[in-house]
Amino acid sequence: MTRFGIKPGLERIETLLAGLGNPHQRYATIHIAGTNGKGSVIAILNHVLSAEGYRVGVFTSPHLHSYCERIRINHELISADDLWYLINQLQPAISACEQAGYGSPTEFEILTALAFAYFEQQRVDIALIETGLGGIYDATNVVQPLVTAITNVGLDHLEYLGPGIEDVAYNKAGIIKPGVPMIYGDDDPAVVKILQDVCRSRGASLCMAKKNVRLTRITNRGMAGFILDIGTRRFSAHEVCFSLPGSYQLDNLTTALTILDELPERGFLVKKDLGESLSSVRWPGRMERVGQYPEIILDAAHNQHGARALARALEEIYPDRTRILLIGILDDKDGPGIFGSLAAHTRLCILTRPEGDRARNWLQRYEEACRIFPQVFLAEEIEYGVRRALEEVRDQEYILITGSFLTLDRARRFLTQT
Repeated sequence: MTRFGIKPGLERIETLLAGLGNPHQRYATIHIAGTNGKGSVIAILNHVLSAEGYRVGVFTSPHLHSYCERIRINHELISADDLWYLINQLQPAISACEQAGYGSPTEFEILTALAFAYFEQQRVDIALIETGLGGIYDATNVVQPLVTAITNVGLDHLEYLGPGIEDVAYNKAGIIKPGVPMIYGDDDPAVVKILQDVCRSRGASLCMAKKNVRLTRITNRGMAGFILDIGTRRFSAHEVCFSLPGSYQLDNLTTALTILDELPERGFLVKKDLGESLSSVRWPGRMERVGQYPEIILDAAHNQHGARALARALEEIYPDRTRILLIGILDDKDGPGIFGSLAAHTRLCILTRPEGDRARNWLQRYEEACRIFPQVFLAEEIEYGVRRALEEVRDQEYILITGSFLTLDRARRFLTQT
């Protein structure tokens, strides 16, 4: 599937789904876009709604180790056998798409159709759907959701969505549907203006998550997450343990809670204590600690927006500690922006190559890194980079591995043997 690239337009996904009987029209959905944080918001929602007893479909991207991670019911991944069974079911629709003159479906379009069909077969009550790229022409933008949300908007995928922040915001605003409440998790004035205009034109309400949710008495427990009080229109909880570390996760929590506020009047009640659900949220590859001595942190930050958020979170957790940075960035990403965001507190940078064709020019990053970090080593093989980091790390330092999901894939396998 990986040979199929990015192609604008919804004709292919609509043809695929029509061939499957339009399964996405048979269950409720929540549709989430944004530059970063989509997966974390979905992880929070999944834990809360699963605890309520709902059968929850989850579609996210990309994956760390396996395509099966992208499609799950509650916390259980689709099996490889079920995935291949659905691929075979989809073959006639793929042929119909090509015969209609729309060309071959992309990898993401195929996975989207598979997920929607699987959710119908598994009789989900509600599906949490993450966009892949932008919004207007994203393959997921065929759903008619109960709620839409945009976590934040940053400068990423500019070759498809740019050139400016307003262009990116307008594209992501493409998920806004007539009469469907829209939730925005950030407060960028330029983005707010665009969302207000689009919501007004489509008769959709706009709710600012940061104005809807009150998080108070916040205690940062470092890599253990937070203890805090929560207040919204519908929920109130005290001394809640929220397990996701990193201050940026508080914005994602705010967005998720605002979505939950909208669900009871749409038939999805949330009655149980939120504290139990929020204390058990896990999201691999996001501020994930996989080693203690030395501490090794994995994070999938792959753009400047994400790298800045990661750097702020680490500054709060480890204010007086330096780190070894093992990083591999794809060719189409903003290398200098990512490097610059992570420069403070980095004593040594080990530059590695993410697996795949999208990192053929990884050595061109070397000069960029040398202009920013005091010392830079090269390690083409990620496993060698991990071993070098373990050799170089000093007492009271920690290792940070980041830059792309493809970097994390091999590093995490090496460190966890999974």
